Amino acid sequence: MNAREHEIRIRRILVALDASPHSEAALDAAAQLAAQLRAELQGLFVEDVNVLRLAQLPFAREVGFFTTSRRRVETRDLERQLRAQARRVEERMTEIAERDQLRWSFRVARGAIAAELLEASSGVDLVILGRSGWSLRRRRGLGSTARAVVFGAPTLTLVLQEGTCLGLPVLVVYDGSPLADKALAVASVLARFEEGPVTVVLLEDSSEARELRERAVAQLRDQEVRARYLALNRSNVPQLAQLVQAQECGTLVLPAKSVLLEDEALVALLDEIDVPTLFVR
Repeated sequence: MNAREHEIRIRRILVALDASPHSEAALDAAAQLAAQLRAELQGLFVEDVNVLRLAQLPFAREVGFFTTSRRRVETRDLERQLRAQARRVEERMTEIAERDQLRWSFRVARGAIAAELLEASSGVDLVILGRSGWSLRRRRGLGSTARAVVFGAPTLTLVLQEGTCLGLPVLVVYDGSPLADKALAVASVLARFEEGPVTVVLLEDSSEARELRERAVAQLRDQEVRARYLALNRSNVPQLAQLVQAQECGTLVLPAKSVLLEDEALVALLDEIDVPTLFVR
């Protein structure tokens, strides 16, 4: 496979922004990639229309965090809070973009968060978002918005959480499919930026092990990256999760469709790992 057939061009990056620590991590990663790729960075803050509708219900009440007192939720107060959050997020994005001398824009939309992100994703090359939105409870698995974007976005999608960093080691799952060839090309780009190796996790049956490795070696030959290869049985999702979790900090690159990672298996994997994960379509 000629590497040029999977040349990766990322000109526009969309980052989903809110008040959560996961969103801060997403913004940092987005700025890093925008600087490396000389791409335009687009920030999107969505005022959740479902929360605003909930506030209009006659029984909606707000409970004080320290006093546990209850009072009626006022739509005007909630809208004011959302505007204040958007201003803080825009200020932070301005600071980062000016520091890194990025081409950038920021806008606020009102609607269902997942629907707004999916609509915006059709006009960019990469979507970056946090694993979950703002919550008093630290959650490990994917939030509902992240799941919707992971399964529905038509473009590359990067999901990460607070405390993780986009960097080495870069691991890529490879099953020999055309989409896996593209994932391998994306992984090699990330590895070159960090000046490190790429670990290729071969999903194989014993009968095809040599052929699969030869295909991966041929594709990486002109990419100027060092590679190491690990074999994994196609049905072994738990072993893949253990392999990923063994990395203190790194990036996992996955073809969005794989014989190993059907929808239910993919969700199970993502609920177990906490490294930045890039889905390739």
